[in-house]
Amino acid sequence: MDAILRFLTQYEILLFILFGAVILIYVRKVYLAWRDWSVALFGLEKELSQRKINAGLSLVLFSTLLAIGLFVIITFVTPSVPGVFQVATPTVDMTAQPTIIVETPMVESTTQGLIPTLSAFLNKGCVPGQVNWRYPLDGEGVSGQVELSGTVNILNLGYYKIEYSPMDQDNWISILAGREVIDNAPFGSLWNSADLTPGDYKIRIVVFTNDDEKLPECEIKILVKAVQQD
Repeated sequence: MDAILRFLTQYEILLFILFGAVILIYVRKVYLAWRDWSVALFGLEKELSQRKINAGLSLVLFSTLLAIGLFVIITFVTPSVPGVFQVATPTVDMTAQPTIIVETPMVESTTQGLIPTLSAFLNKGCVPGQVNWRYPLDGEGVSGQVELSGTVNILNLGYYKIEYSPMDQDNWISILAGREVIDNAPFGSLWNSADLTPGDYKIRIVVFTNDDEKLPECEIKILVKAVQQD
């Protein structure tokens, strides 16, 4: 059943063209037979023309019903049948790499920029030399005015932004954004962590390509400490 529905969906345009051609051909034949019938003088001629008209109308009606049926199947039946549309979705192949070393993520570089592999996903999208933190590092404590620094250096870079959120929430708040390549250097502005309640937070670099494709976030955990009073 799935194979039949898949075939009808794949060749629907061709089938509609075929039905349309059949209908047009036999409509013309019916018209010609009707014209012969209207000028026929003898009963045998009229009877023969009438048979042609009946046969032509039957084929026109049959082809029309088939076209309507095909439309109904493709529009209403096929989408409701699971397994007809087999769309390939990007998934992580857990069997492709029996041994995973998270500390040394592997990355493939193409003309489109960063292509993270399984290790990059497990390392939250942080890839040394392309998207990574220099300060703060994962688990490090910060306080007061913080000069965030790191790397955003991929091909086809559109823009990036840096966001933070409390550890137990997904309420991401923007800190800064930029479009220029940053290579193991400050991102260009200070972040005043003194405005935050001391505690555990998460901070991430979110990178987009020129095609507005969002890459995996480079996310780390940090501890915001109270500012020491002199």
